[in-house]
Amino acid sequence: MTAPVPAAPAADRTLSGVKFLLTSGLARACHYAAERPDCQVLAAVCYGPVALCSRCDQRRSTVGKATQPVALPDPGALLHIAAARDACQQAAAALRHAVEAARQAGHPWSAVAAILEVSRQAAQQRFAPVGGHR
Repeated sequence: MTAPVPAAPAADRTLSGVKFLLTSGLARACHYAAERPDCQVLAAVCYGPVALCSRCDQRRSTVGKATQPVALPDPGALLHIAAARDACQQAAAALRHAVEAARQAGHPWSAVAAILEVSRQAAQQRFAPVGGHR
């Protein structure tokens, strides 16, 4: 029996998600990302070529106040999708592990199928190891 793979801490997943959004061009970095420790990194608004996160936008000076802001799509929504994807992957791994443990404990495919509310054949096709039905 194989142990489930431990998930990366939420902060690590969020940081990698932010990096992915920035490197893929799905989001823009705040102009002050490298300078201000409280910067949220992902831009929420643009003033011409300058992109700012919501915190830096609140802190900005009166210089350029006449420039109309252009709201950017919320990058947090994409981070929520990534978090949900990660949760689905973790749940799928936990389910595979639980089915494997039940089979090793001697439960028949019919019992596994009943719990999963699928047919015995569907349970076997989805969870049986390649090359055998154990």
